[in-house]
Amino acid sequence: LGGADLLRRAMGKKKPEEMAKQKDMFVSGALNKGVTQDDADRIFGLLEYFAGYGFNKSHSAAYALLTYQTAYLKAHYPVEFLCALMTADRDKIEKVVRIIAEGRAWGVETLPPAINESKTNFTVVYKDPSVRGGPKSARKRGRMTDPYEPKIRFGLGAIRGVGEGALETVLEIRDSGGPFLDLFDFAERVDAKRVNRGVLEALVTSGAFDSTLAPRSITRAQAFAALDRALERSRSASKDRERGQTSLFGLMTAAAPEDGQKALSGTDDYPAVEPWDLRETLVREKEALGFYVSGHPLDRYGIDLARFEVTSTAALAAMPPWSKVRLSGMVEGYRSKIFKGGGGKIAFFILEDQAGRVEAKVRERQIDTYENVLTSGEPLIVTGKLQFPQIEEGEDEPAGPREPTLLLDEALLLSDVIRAEARGITLRISTAKHRPEQIRELLRVFEASPGNCSLSLSIDLEGGAQALLSVPKYRVEASDLLFAQVEKLLGGRVIELV
Repeated sequence: LGGADLLRRAMGKKKPEEMAKQKDMFVSGALNKGVTQDDADRIFGLLEYFAGYGFNKSHSAAYALLTYQTAYLKAHYPVEFLCALMTADRDKIEKVVRIIAEGRAWGVETLPPAINESKTNFTVVYKDPSVRGGPKSARKRGRMTDPYEPKIRFGLGAIRGVGEGALETVLEIRDSGGPFLDLFDFAERVDAKRVNRGVLEALVTSGAFDSTLAPRSITRAQAFAALDRALERSRSASKDRERGQTSLFGLMTAAAPEDGQKALSGTDDYPAVEPWDLRETLVREKEALGFYVSGHPLDRYGIDLARFEVTSTAALAAMPPWSKVRLSGMVEGYRSKIFKGGGGKIAFFILEDQAGRVEAKVRERQIDTYENVLTSGEPLIVTGKLQFPQIEEGEDEPAGPREPTLLLDEALLLSDVIRAEARGITLRISTAKHRPEQIRELLRVFEASPGNCSLSLSIDLEGGAQALLSVPKYRVEASDLLFAQVEKLLGGRVIELV
């Protein structure tokens, strides 16, 4: 029986060399039992073939049915399918990142949470609520089509720091009292004992209040700066409710029901602070959600990273061991370990791009050279070799694709690579969105950032027309400082590098 179990393990590893080791023992044992040489060889051949990748028929039939069902849903209801996957795997960051990236490749947008629209789990939002998907409107050339055009709305239950008790209270008050008007209306209506500063911070930085504040040109930075005022109003309103009192605001609302609307808090309630640039907005968003949703720090460059021979993390699992690859992304969880007894040190981190993440290992000779770059918090381009986990003696082959580890050889700041190779910058400007004074301030930013890159403006005009203007007077540097200043002035995703 022990020998039979060793053979079973060798079959599970799906490695020909392991099966070859078992053949002599199997055949000799069969001969001792009176089995002929031909039969012993033939039977072992069946086992060897099965070890390539085999299942019991009942197991195969069940998986075939599941495969057909999920393939049908993915083909005909792709957005609903992806949404269900996100809900099922919402606690598994690596999987959710991959699902969001796959959806983005199909043209499916994942929206940040919205305080008046999000439910507990991920949900599908339809452009036309009467349409609920279907084969005829699912996909056209890889893009979602009208009137289907669904998007996935992030669930409030997936926001870090928002507990079940707080979430139940928020949804109950929203359902009974109607949508929240803004941050202060939310703070006054929700019990201060249920929603603390941490919950409000997570809701603001995740973008949950954007739908109520952005139309009034109030930024996340302003909402974040107003949290102390909001918390004070929340505590005051909660005390009034406990004493059975009502506020002057509540009396005024009750006395004037004919307008059907409660008054919005004044914009003066939100301090006039400098807006966050795209990088800071996304970093704070990720702290609240666990991953980037409304974008990725690499998006700021508006550039196809393939020009730098960069590979996506989604392609790594299919590559052979010890392949040399070049990746771009953000470093997370950098940590170093010193071995006991003077045995040296090693470091680890996670590299995340738009498609997923990969664990990386830094050997001692690279730590001293690249540690400052790896802990800079900036997007990087890294080079290294892929190492796949070894299956130890007695272990079965793991289910699913193997997850590689990157052995780091080199790490460079993406901004340095871009600064050296970028030849031109195009800014996308809209006459409907951007004001003349912003353009005048933009010229001052150009003057303060001299460099070698040519400059052009792509202007979206009324009626759908577009104008492309060259600005020969200015040549600028493709630096992160310039990008941050432009993003604060014009908003994110207006930069394209050529």
